Amino acid sequence: AFDVYFTEPSAKTISARNISRLTQIDSTTITDLLSEADYDQQFRDVISKAGNVYLAQFAIRGDSPMKRSSDQEIALDWIRDNSPKLTVEPEKSNLARIENFVPPLKSLREASKGFAFAQTEADIDGTRRRYPLLYQYGDVLFPSLALLIACRHLDISIQDVSVTPGKYIRLPNVHTADGTKKNIEIPIDDQGTMFINWPGQWEESFVHYPHRALQAAAEQSRLDRAKQLLHTDASFRSNPRGFIQTLATEKNISAADAEKSVNTLKLVRWMEFQYRKKGISDPTEILPPNAGQKGVKMFDQIVLNNRIAEKITENPSISHEKLLSSFPNASPNLITDSENFIRSQLVGGQLPNNARPLFFYPPAIYNNKLLTSSDVEGKVLFYGLTATGTEDLNVTPFQADYPMVGIYPSVVNTIVNNLFIHRLPTGLNVSIILAIGALLSLVIPRLRVLEGAFVISAMSFIYILVSFLSFTHGFYWIEIVAPMNTLIVGYLGITIYGYVIKEREKEFVQGAFGHYLAPTVVDQIMTNPDMINQLGGEERVMTSFFSDVAAFSTISECLTPSELVEFINYYLSEMCDIIESHGGTIDKFEGDAILAFFGAPAFFEDHAIRGCLSCIDQQNRMIYLRDQWNTDRSLPTALQELRDSWNKEGRTFAHIRMGLTAGPMVVGNMGSRNRTDYTMMGDTVNLAARFESGQKMYGTGIMVNESIKQAVDDIVETRRLDFIQVVGKEEPVIAYEVIDRKGHLDKQKAQVVELYKEGLQHYDRFQFEKAEKIFSQ
Repeated sequence: AFDVYFTEPSAKTISARNISRLTQIDSTTITDLLSEADYDQQFRDVISKAGNVYLAQFAIRGDSPMKRSSDQEIALDWIRDNSPKLTVEPEKSNLARIENFVPPLKSLREASKGFAFAQTEADIDGTRRRYPLLYQYGDVLFPSLALLIACRHLDISIQDVSVTPGKYIRLPNVHTADGTKKNIEIPIDDQGTMFINWPGQWEESFVHYPHRALQAAAEQSRLDRAKQLLHTDASFRSNPRGFIQTLATEKNISAADAEKSVNTLKLVRWMEFQYRKKGISDPTEILPPNAGQKGVKMFDQIVLNNRIAEKITENPSISHEKLLSSFPNASPNLITDSENFIRSQLVGGQLPNNARPLFFYPPAIYNNKLLTSSDVEGKVLFYGLTATGTEDLNVTPFQADYPMVGIYPSVVNTIVNNLFIHRLPTGLNVSIILAIGALLSLVIPRLRVLEGAFVISAMSFIYILVSFLSFTHGFYWIEIVAPMNTLIVGYLGITIYGYVIKEREKEFVQGAFGHYLAPTVVDQIMTNPDMINQLGGEERVMTSFFSDVAAFSTISECLTPSELVEFINYYLSEMCDIIESHGGTIDKFEGDAILAFFGAPAFFEDHAIRGCLSCIDQQNRMIYLRDQWNTDRSLPTALQELRDSWNKEGRTFAHIRMGLTAGPMVVGNMGSRNRTDYTMMGDTVNLAARFESGQKMYGTGIMVNESIKQAVDDIVETRRLDFIQVVGKEEPVIAYEVIDRKGHLDKQKAQVVELYKEGLQHYDRFQFEKAEKIFSQ
């Protein structure tokens, strides 16, 4: 089948070379030359002899048939006699209609087996997923080229095919492999199109013969036949005209093509004689200067072929790699082609005489074997354009530049192998969408966001998997886009609505309880509301923090109740902001005292470092506030007088004592069934409280235990204070003072710290006099 339109006669052109071959010029010789240049007649003769060629006609879409020419009338009569039959009245049919058609040339139509329209149609996105099997022209059905070829391949008359628009095209009594007969029903839509079951990309499906390969195969076939004729009948050597005429008749070619093959044979026989009998391997020794590059290549090929033949006949099992290494200066492709050619000619491991001369046309190798006419015998062959730049490249579901000549074998393959794609009815698709929507409305509101996302993902995966397997194994096309949109958009809509409602609830809860609980605790309650009713806690290693304002009773006596509230709220806000900025959680307030912890609800590996840096920042902030109060004199009068009095005595106003300990403790909801508090308990907590109050006799600001000291040793300046025995404990604990971040001490204070540590070393060795001397400094 030709996917090429032969609708106009070809021009008859005579080349100067053909004229120069004439011994005389008269009407007879000119007529003969014109006959040789009549390509339409040559094509007619070839397809008439073949008896199995189908041609393409062009159909023009439209609803109103146009006036026909006399040639179209003749073509329409043939189509009417070779057309499927409608099972409904033509007026009730919804098949796609055409208003005009352009058939092949009359001379070619008469020589062909038949003709049909060769066109495709794209979906709205430009992709070819469907193929029009039929067009309606008045009351006549025009079959497509693929349908015509499929019927021919299945040995069914196109006249016996029946068409029910919107349902199927029935091919009756098709012979099966087991000898029975069955009907093939091709599913079509109202327009008469079927879904193509594409076998894959162009390179992956079917067998493709380049035109040059077929042409070379034909030339090789003529050359091989010429070898055989010359081998079987030696008289042809003295009768070149008879040789040419015999070859032209047998191969059904022109005398000019036959003469070309005979001349090529003579030339390569002479070249092989020069190499085999005279041992000449250099083409310059025998070829004339005007032989050109083509002659040199022919001679080089003959030499290479004979050398490879010698290697193979000596050792038929020689490997391809060995041959490549034996001829390092030759092209690997030429060696491969030559090897394939030589092995295809072997008989019993030897080359017969009729195989010589050893010459072939190189492009005639396909799939690692010599391409011959037997490779296309008994096959369905579609001939069309595939070159880049032609208009016959389009988009398919597998490829963006698929040659459309490949659509015909894809359609025939779909029909012959009963690989039809069935699309679910619209009603069933709508039912699936409604069912998915109902399921979403019932299930998703009951689930959390992540649970809902998991359910939707699982449903989507299962649905897509079922759709995929239905398509690949049963060829059922289940709608995916609309149900997936229902799943995704429906889930997003329900989730967004639920999110808005929950955000309102969250804002209310956070607004109502954020003043009473730590923000991290409120967030955890919002994440897990059930924790409100869960009593008990978990043991974990954390950091506990206690702070208190020294002599706060004296400070409070200088203030009215409203001034006291304003002062304490200001102080607590400043300190709590610092604690929370380091990830701490405020446990509770006890007057001016702050209880906090680091490492819950959100756990930090560096909880000790966070707590320690928080203490340093709070002390630095108090230094800033004291300077500010001294500058702007913003404190109440009585409190300002107290501050001035303490300054004269060398006492620090609003001195903060902080106890910080790290270790195991219990954190969680503590209290009764009706009232709980998210707090901490344990010996480590009690030790922090004792460290805070115990600093009265040391005059320090931050006291920490051994665990804190080890965690911050690289970033904080510390000094050991004492071994302290806490009430109720037999073993003493070591207390350390945190002074400041490393590198932040002024020169004098750094010197004091070093002296203190030096004196402490003497003290630990019971060298009390040395220790006292250094401590005195």
